[in-house]
Amino acid sequence: MMRDNEKKNKARNYSESYNQFQIISFIGFSKSGKTASIERLISFLHTQNYIILAFKHIHQENFSIDTPGKNTWKYSRAGADVVVSQSPNESAILFNRKIDPLRMIKSIIDLIQSSLKADQTSYDKKVIVILEGFRDIKVKKILCVKNLEEIKSQIEPSIVAIAGSIFSNVSELKNAKTEKFVKFINVLENPEEILKIYGI
Repeated sequence: MMRDNEKKNKARNYSESYNQFQIISFIGFSKSGKTASIERLISFLHTQNYIILAFKHIHQENFSIDTPGKNTWKYSRAGADVVVSQSPNESAILFNRKIDPLRMIKSIIDLIQSSLKADQTSYDKKVIVILEGFRDIKVKKILCVKNLEEIKSQIEPSIVAIAGSIFSNVSELKNAKTEKFVKFINVLENPEEILKIYGI
């Protein structure tokens, strides 16, 4: 069992990590507009010269990122702990176990910055990490919903804005806004409002 002082040190380390990058987290039920909102935000951030990391949590039981039958899959099946694949335009690292997402984010950022430095590219750009579906990470979150009921069933203190498919339903949006939850943001039309919410 983890002692209290170990828990405090772990929490402190995560807090220090947050100072090195900004996390924007999206949560919501299926078909609530998360992917469309994130895609629009990434497109906007790309024009603003940020380094963007996108992390998606997959809830499906026994899901594999790899493709059965491919060589990389065979290496994993044979017992490789880590499998790296690279094409002319892409690089992928597959760990065959679950890794703490915050530690993985930090390691990837270190790798990116080291690569940029080696290539003599500007490596002082701000890093923004976008999460989809990581409810348990204790950061401010954008809640994507289809209707008022989805807000009521998921609203909690870490939610700083409501977005998603509800903007395509005028009556639901009107009803939801009368409840005075938190700020409503149409990310598809105003992605810059997300940056304001997070103080970026």
